[in-house]
Amino acid sequence: MSARTLPASRAGSRAGRADDGVLRPARIYDLRSTFASDALAAGVSVFELARIMGTSVRMIERHYGALLDGGEPEIAGRLDALDAARERDDKDERASDV
Repeated sequence: MSARTLPASRAGSRAGRADDGVLRPARIYDLRSTFASDALAAGVSVFELARIMGTSVRMIERHYGALLDGGEPEIAGRLDALDAARERDDKDERASDV
């Protein structure tokens, strides 16, 4: 039996309109997945999301890892901002010592 002929709850289909045109209600798990995807897109860290969802960082990375790809430029930007802030602090500290 194909997934298309199974009831929505057993077929694992997501909420929305199936191929047969029948509207499927959202399951709690679908909402959990949407929350996780939206949280990652909004910049919630993997560590925070794992804590909120009551799971491990490994599980978040396994299920939503594709959404985490491409975050390197943002991380590099944050590290650059930290370096710049430290340099400003060092410069201010040296100026106040004079």
